[in-house]
Amino acid sequence: MLRKFLKDQRGQSAVVVAIAITAITALAATSVEVAHVYYAYQELVASTNQATLAGAQTMGTAILDTASSGAYTAEVTAAVKQYSSVSGELNATSYLQNDAIATQTLYCATTMEGAPNYVECQVPPGGGTTGYNAIKVTQAAKVPLWFGGLIGMKQMNLAYTATAAMKGGTDIPYNLAIIMDTTGSMQSTIRNDKDCTTSQISCAVQGLEVMLENMDPCQLNTACTAGSPYVDDVALFVFPALSTNYSANDYKSDYCGSGSRSVPYNFVDVKNGSSQNLDMESTGTDAGAYEIIPFNDTYKTSDATQSLAATAALAEAVGYSGSGCNGLSAPGGQNTYYAQVIYTAQAALEQQQTANPNSKNIMIILSDGDATACALNANTAAGGCNSANNIVAENNPSCIKQGNSCLHGTGTKTSNPSGYESPDYPSALGECGQAVQAAQLATAAGTVVYTIGFGSETTGCTSDKTYTITAGSTDGAEAWPSGPYPKTPCNAIAAMASSVNTFFSDNSGGCPTLTPANANFTSLAQIFHAILAGLQHPRLIPNGTT
Repeated sequence: MLRKFLKDQRGQSAVVVAIAITAITALAATSVEVAHVYYAYQELVASTNQATLAGAQTMGTAILDTASSGAYTAEVTAAVKQYSSVSGELNATSYLQNDAIATQTLYCATTMEGAPNYVECQVPPGGGTTGYNAIKVTQAAKVPLWFGGLIGMKQMNLAYTATAAMKGGTDIPYNLAIIMDTTGSMQSTIRNDKDCTTSQISCAVQGLEVMLENMDPCQLNTACTAGSPYVDDVALFVFPALSTNYSANDYKSDYCGSGSRSVPYNFVDVKNGSSQNLDMESTGTDAGAYEIIPFNDTYKTSDATQSLAATAALAEAVGYSGSGCNGLSAPGGQNTYYAQVIYTAQAALEQQQTANPNSKNIMIILSDGDATACALNANTAAGGCNSANNIVAENNPSCIKQGNSCLHGTGTKTSNPSGYESPDYPSALGECGQAVQAAQLATAAGTVVYTIGFGSETTGCTSDKTYTITAGSTDGAEAWPSGPYPKTPCNAIAAMASSVNTFFSDNSGGCPTLTPANANFTSLAQIFHAILAGLQHPRLIPNGTT
């Protein structure tokens, strides 16, 4: 019986199949578990990278809106946590449990200070003398295993470390055209502005000074001379145009004490197909110019310092200590019309970029956004500026004339029963819309347009109420006329910006920003610094970078 039992081969395949099924099941479970853990690890890697970049991004802005080292660190920590996988945060996932920021280290990476990065270490408020330019974050989490419990292993511990450099200097040359509103309203103080308690022009000048002090006119550790390669080249434009009669191409008297005089806008009645000069600043015996300081990279003697060169034109324009100047003033006299200054600045930017092919163009416009040029310099009866008596037939000698032509927007055409010309540039009608169109055309040409609404109101733009530019590009943070406050200064200044991220407002006139992040910046010093930070980007760097 025993020999017969041992020789019996029935049932062997069942044993082999059972063993094979067990092995295959184990291999399948292992494969699924490995894929599960790998996917969870990739989630941890991605969230750690994002959290570290968020911390690096915040390091530059926290210097502005915190008053102590503790508050600075807390703001950076909050940004890191917000983009982590910690429960309840933006990158939380069910694949990871007990996620936590294991370590967070701010430090000064000397490697990033040198070429080719030039990311300077910045000292936080009350933070000592060393400063930071990098952040290292380690994030740890547990992965609950699906099959590990079968072998007594219910979870696996994971950790990942990422390092990032904060926003900082690059060798990409920037051409910055800064357009300042110097109309008469800039002499007043904005009501309800908690950060600007002096005249608007003084606050604007102080904000520009902060920006210049933190810019890089030339490469790190080099002397900034007219012949050296530039990093941040700055030109200053104002509107209305200033008279150039007293000294050609030298407008110092406007900000060094003796004062200056603005010239009328040169509204002309454009003839279809003609080659008329559409420059808005007056010419001839009453010549004027919008550009008061051409592109300049000598406003500092060295990139390593925050101090401006006292004798530089830009230092004088912001009334820098030791320059002997009071800073840019607001002679006013012509009210607001700034479509032409935008076209002028864009033309200068394009010329500068042509001469420096690797450079990038930036335009910064500071104004309340309400175009109100009236009186004898324009006629906006369609919007309520002047009386209807000024609107007369073109063949009537009593119409408002510029040379032998009626001001554009004041003539009567038989083809237009409303009695007005179109708001196409250059026109006394649709002045806000024309500025929006000019700025959006600059964006379409590759220029990044930043706008600062300084006391921008939710009512106004009277010349656009009946006639305005309605068709155009979508290259703006907001459509025109559209948004919650259509056909208003708030709508105009937002629509002129290239994106929601490049539109700032002090909100003193009730005009909010379009993104919560920019709402944190209400003083002009903060806004100008935030714009500067926006020209730079944090970047991940290898762990162990010193």
